[in-house]
Amino acid sequence: MSAIKKALMIKQLDELIHSFSSGKHQVNAPSGWIQSTRLALGMSLRQLANRIGISASALTNFEKREQAEAITLATLKKAANAMDMELVYYFRPKSGSIKNTITQQAKKKAQEILIQSNQTMRLEDQETDQDSQNQELKRLTKDLTDKMPTTLWD
Repeated sequence: MSAIKKALMIKQLDELIHSFSSGKHQVNAPSGWIQSTRLALGMSLRQLANRIGISASALTNFEKREQAEAITLATLKKAANAMDMELVYYFRPKSGSIKNTITQQAKKKAQEILIQSNQTMRLEDQETDQDSQNQELKRLTKDLTDKMPTTLWD
């Protein structure tokens, strides 16, 4: 994949993620989305179960599984559809963007490379000063970010 294509893909995914969430609000409902939405709509267990085509006890099981984070996306989608809702599913980078995540990993990888290099140079009595090391860290981080080698995530 070309560098331009990669950059465009990263930018588009970051924009899509940003359109879903500013990152300032809670993503999970405390008692689970099924139960919280059902109760907010004023829908009983039996009513939602009928709309999904399952028993009330099966719906109770759905709600418990969601709270335990053991529910499938297919089940969530069924419940959402039965409540005239849409299931929205995405990953939100902890760093704020895909680009930041890549940069953080590139910096981590650059630090690993520099530690090995500095050990070798120290053994040969050719150790560089802190400013030179910082400049090389920035340069190597940028190089890894730009090129995104297949070993970036090793």
